[in-house]
Amino acid sequence: MNQHHITESSKRLHSFMAGEKLKVILEAEKIGNQAAGRKYGVPQLCVRDWQRKKEKLSSCNKNRRAFCGKRAQFPQVEVALADYIQDRHQLGYAVSTEMIQMKARDIAKEHGIPITQFKASRGWVTRFMRRNGLSVRRHSTISQCLPDQKTSLMGQIGNADQTAVYFENPSNTTVNAVGGKSVRVRTGGREKQWCTVMLTILADGKKLPPYVIFKRKTLPKNEKFPPGIIVRAQKKGWMDNDLVIDWLKCVWQCWPGSLLKMPNMLVMDSFRGHLTEVVKERLKDGKTDQVIIPRGMTSLLQPLDVCINRPFKAHVSGMYTEWAATVVHDTTPTGKMKAPTLAQMYAWIIAAWKLIPEDLVVKSFKKCSISNSIDGSEDDALWEIIYVGVLLQPHPLPIQSQRTS
Repeated sequence: MNQHHITESSKRLHSFMAGEKLKVILEAEKIGNQAAGRKYGVPQLCVRDWQRKKEKLSSCNKNRRAFCGKRAQFPQVEVALADYIQDRHQLGYAVSTEMIQMKARDIAKEHGIPITQFKASRGWVTRFMRRNGLSVRRHSTISQCLPDQKTSLMGQIGNADQTAVYFENPSNTTVNAVGGKSVRVRTGGREKQWCTVMLTILADGKKLPPYVIFKRKTLPKNEKFPPGIIVRAQKKGWMDNDLVIDWLKCVWQCWPGSLLKMPNMLVMDSFRGHLTEVVKERLKDGKTDQVIIPRGMTSLLQPLDVCINRPFKAHVSGMYTEWAATVVHDTTPTGKMKAPTLAQMYAWIIAAWKLIPEDLVVKSFKKCSISNSIDGSEDDALWEIIYVGVLLQPHPLPIQSQRTS
């Protein structure tokens, strides 16, 4: 008897969802409360309590477990927003928490709710998802060092690097019902198609026009490119020796400071296209000292890798998210969502590049110990924590400066 009591009391309590409670209620209506309670391991008192809440349980989300917590202040917004999420799920599109925030603000505006009363904060999104049985789910389906004892003007020190920008940036997660077995995300099928963007920055904070390479044999005829960007085509979409020469002509040796023919310094990684004799001669003719970062050290010594590329890509991804959430998309004959056009990619790259602040560019060179004062007064910049939407951690940089050959 005592052993039985200990066994029964040591059982852990089970939390039932609304759908499970309705199942117990239906069984109780057939065989009685006590028998249904024994069958599902539920006290008879709970069965009677659930029967009193039958109507409420029938109208709520079947994955909800309790009715405690703060009620929605603007239920009309949440109802319309839940319908919006459901519609996107049926079409197979991903839904991010940022999309929920933007759509909620639009719905509130349509209902005449001022922004001062409803801000659709991150906390509100968390509570909305909890109230509606939603959660974030994952879809199922390179040596040399810097020149020794050589000073240059800040506007004469640069860094250039290539980075891939994808045509489609669907989130790996989507807001979906708790417990769902299949989580689909619909895209245009071009998640792996990219363009290469050559970014260039100067130690005084200036940003040179982005040099974009698309994976094409030729560019579209009569295509007018917007100002502030240089576009080229290459059959593999990669930077090669010819394009490096073209970049030197169109970008590095065309900015106002280069026309003064003053000695300058260009920091680059050890990509083989940067190391050819033709490139070295071209740089030498322009009075440029080429500084090559050793292989495997770009994450520590290259300003673009350390501080710029990540927020730049985050801005492009944010623009894709906004486009995916707010634009009515055309579909292909097979039913896939059409990917962004080249014109949209130009616009996003230009806009994302403009969003990178000049002071961040200046800090990136100091964090990599390239433009710091020679007297050591700015050496603490190596340990500065920079926050630009993403946290950039400090790191030790043991640098021994030597002139490149």
